[in-house]
Amino acid sequence: MARSRNGRGGGITRALRGGLTLTLAGVASATLLSSPSQAASGVNIGQRYNDGLDSRYSVTSFTSAANAMGYSALGHTGGRSADNTFNDGAGAAVLGLFGHANAGIFQTDEGPTDAQDAILAAGTATDVVSPYANLRFISEYFPYVEADDMRLMVLAGCYTSLNGPWGNFNDAAVSRGVDSVISFSGLVYFPATTSGTSIGSTNYSGNYFWDRFGYHTKTGATISTALYRARTDLVAKEGSAGGWNNYVIRGAVSNPADVRLKPAGNGEPLNSQPLATVPFTTFSGLTATSSTTTDGPDGAELTDVTTAEGVQYRQRQDGTVLDAVGTPSTEGEVSLSAAEARTAAQDFAKANVPGFGPNWRLVTDEPVSHIEGDALRLVRWRTVADGRDAAREVTVELDRRSGAVVHFSAARGTADSAAFPVTAEQAEATARELTGDHTTAATVVADTWNASRWTVTFDRGPTGRPEARVPDADRVEIDARTGEVLSRTTA
Repeated sequence: MARSRNGRGGGITRALRGGLTLTLAGVASATLLSSPSQAASGVNIGQRYNDGLDSRYSVTSFTSAANAMGYSALGHTGGRSADNTFNDGAGAAVLGLFGHANAGIFQTDEGPTDAQDAILAAGTATDVVSPYANLRFISEYFPYVEADDMRLMVLAGCYTSLNGPWGNFNDAAVSRGVDSVISFSGLVYFPATTSGTSIGSTNYSGNYFWDRFGYHTKTGATISTALYRARTDLVAKEGSAGGWNNYVIRGAVSNPADVRLKPAGNGEPLNSQPLATVPFTTFSGLTATSSTTTDGPDGAELTDVTTAEGVQYRQRQDGTVLDAVGTPSTEGEVSLSAAEARTAAQDFAKANVPGFGPNWRLVTDEPVSHIEGDALRLVRWRTVADGRDAAREVTVELDRRSGAVVHFSAARGTADSAAFPVTAEQAEATARELTGDHTTAATVVADTWNASRWTVTFDRGPTGRPEARVPDADRVEIDARTGEVLSRTTA
């Protein structure tokens, strides 16, 4: 997702290695949040890019969360040079990158030309030294020395879990000793803003996801639990996961999904492997061992229940369950077909979601993976009103080895009726005027969540230089009752 001032699609290619410019434009702005001396360090980097992608709130909120947990937290909201980003990671306990990326590359700052964009790349076995100031490799870290203290690396950008010409981030980070790495297998959306927009007004889309992730890690949740709960919270708030549900967790410890950021500390050489969740029918049939209260996505108080079976779930005040997280198996034979997994997921939803029935529309039925070796089936339903998706969603991720539900959510919007006086053609026209895109084919989808809306997406496909082509997409939400623009996000 690298972008630059010279149009959409910045970045660097292997063909440019001999001629990369050594200077970088601009000075990154940074905010140091006070914390105990000699605490484990945390560095987070993002910015408002020239194309409007705005990840600054992710930086400030996650930096604040890290500080609250006892890390010495530093947040850069104006980008960061590749060399400084690389040096930040050496010895850091937490390194978070938020913004434009693609397989094996992350754009940490923009230069006056594409070739001067700052890039942190994964690197390969042969990419052990970079002579350029605006390109550094994770593979340059000495294995299990310079990055071995890193407990968590966040690569919050498009396709960061995939293989690319510049290597694979997960492979590079794991080979250097990083405990846990969070990356993403598809497009992810951040707010798209105009120049001068205040940071405090951008807590939606991807920024809200990372705000909630930081909140959950402060409660002591594992990386896996914090990610899934942040996904649920984003869907509950906006009716869409914005691609952030496609998270992938890898790491050098035995179970990187079980890593916790609280209490603050550096990385560890090993940790334990928890037992996989066994099948269960209802949440009431689980044995609660402890509970506490937490804030839900709408600010309402939730009860966070831990069970003897290893399942954690969040319960609303009316007794219904918002979401639940268990532990998938990572080895053994797959015993359930896709059809059998879908039936088991449907039976679970019927038993645990009031009002769930045959009138709910099956939206998603596909394999999904978050940790190495898991074998999950994702099944998702939405309620339907007047032929369009309405304001309730249920998601089940089922272990195809054991038949156990390891992820569950039942989110709901606030709309109680649907109305579409604004036509699809009118919504598309509004989105084109806003984005200035009058040529790309548009996808226009209607649904109801907090209001009836049209979602208009312009996916321009890969763009940029050879071997560094990146996604280029805009998504605009239009109120189907008034024609007002509700939000604009970009990938």
